[in-house]
Amino acid sequence: MGVLAVLLNKAGVSLGWMYLAMGVFIGSAVIPVAFLLLWPKANATGAITGTVVGCITGIIVWLTVTKVEYGRVNLDTTGRNAPMLAGNLVSILTGGAIHAIMSFISPQNYDWESTKHITLVELNSSDVPESEYSEEKLNHARNWIIKWGVGFTLVIVIIWPIFALPAKVFSDGYFAFWAAIAIIWGTVGSAVIILLPLYESRATLKLVFLGMFTSDIVYEKLDDISFRIKSIMKTMPEAERLYYLEKEQAKRDEAEEAMQQLEKEKP
Repeated sequence: MGVLAVLLNKAGVSLGWMYLAMGVFIGSAVIPVAFLLLWPKANATGAITGTVVGCITGIIVWLTVTKVEYGRVNLDTTGRNAPMLAGNLVSILTGGAIHAIMSFISPQNYDWESTKHITLVELNSSDVPESEYSEEKLNHARNWIIKWGVGFTLVIVIIWPIFALPAKVFSDGYFAFWAAIAIIWGTVGSAVIILLPLYESRATLKLVFLGMFTSDIVYEKLDDISFRIKSIMKTMPEAERLYYLEKEQAKRDEAEEAMQQLEKEKP
C-alpha cells in the first residue's frame, strides 16, 4: 500500500481525488450490500448486476459532466465538485435502483436458515453467551442498525446541507463555526474508532504483553492449539486415521535413519 501511495503521489493523484473517486468506483455496491443484509427479498443476481451497471454508469456520467462543464478531461477537472457529485450519486443510486427492481421482480426470500446449519470446526465453547445468538437479540441489532443508519444518513445528506442554505455565502465567523463542528466531529469519531477497539481487545493485548515476558502463555497457547486439533480430528475420523499413520511412518523413518547412521559409524 505504501508503494501504491508513492506511485499515485508521483502521478499527481491527491488523497482527496482518490477519496472522492472511490465513491464512483465502488459506491454502486453500498445499497446492494445493505439490501442483502437487511432485506429478505434481495437476490444475488440483482446485487451483482446493480453493482456492475451502477459503476459503469457512474463513470460515464462522471467523465461526461467533466467534459461538458470544463471542456477537457484530466486529473484537475475530474476532481472538481460537480463531476464528482454527479458520478457518486449516479453510481450509488443506480446500483440500488437496479438491485431493488430485480429483487421485486424475482425475490430470493432468503431467511438465513442455511447459515444455522454450518458445521463448526471448533467444538470448544465460545466466550460469547448463547443469548447473543437468539432471534430476539439479532432482530434488535438489525432494528438498531436500520434506525441509526437511516437517521445519520438523513442528517448527513439532507439536514446538514439544509442548514447551510440560509447563509448562502459564508461569513468568516460562520465558516469558522462550520469548520469547528467538522473538526470536532472528525476528532471525536477518530478517537472512538481508535480507542474503542483497544478497549474491547484489552484482554488479548494483556495476553500479548504477558507473553513477551513469560513463557507460560506460550505453553497455554500450545495446549489450546492441541485441543483445537483434537476437536477437528473428532469431527473428521478419516483425518485422525491419516494423522496417526503419518506419525507412525515418521517414527519408522526416524528409526531407519538412526540405524543407517549407526551402520556408517561401525569400523
